[in-house]
Amino acid sequence: MTLDITHETEWNTLVSDRKILAADFWAPWCPYCIRLKPIFESIASKYPDIRFVKVNVDEQQELASRYGIRGIPVIKFFCEEKEVGEIVGYMPQGELEKKVSEIGNGAHACLANTSLK
Repeated sequence: MTLDITHETEWNTLVSDRKILAADFWAPWCPYCIRLKPIFESIASKYPDIRFVKVNVDEQQELASRYGIRGIPVIKFFCEEKEVGEIVGYMPQGELEKKVSEIGNGAHACLANTSLK
C-alpha cells in the first residue's frame, strides 16, 4: 500500500522515522508517472520493510524543490532523513523491483548503523 503525501508535516514525520522510505515524485499530467503508478503500488506490497509514498510535485512544490526534482518520475529513497538512493524515469516492473531491492538492501545498512538502535 502507498500513501499520498498531502502535508509537509506528514512528510517530515515519515522521512525521519526508523523505516526506509521510498518516495515517488510524480504529477497527474505526466504519462510516464501514470504508467509507473500501478507498478510502484504493486512493488510496495512486496516490501513490507519499506514505506512507499507518493508526492505530487504540483501540490508539494516545496518538497520537490528541496530534493532537487527537475524531471519526473523520480523515486528517492531515504533512511532517517538521509537520501540513500534514487531511480530516475519509468522502467518495467521487473527492472524496477531489482533496483528497489538493491537500494533497499543498501539502505538497511543505514538503519543498522544508526545511533537510535
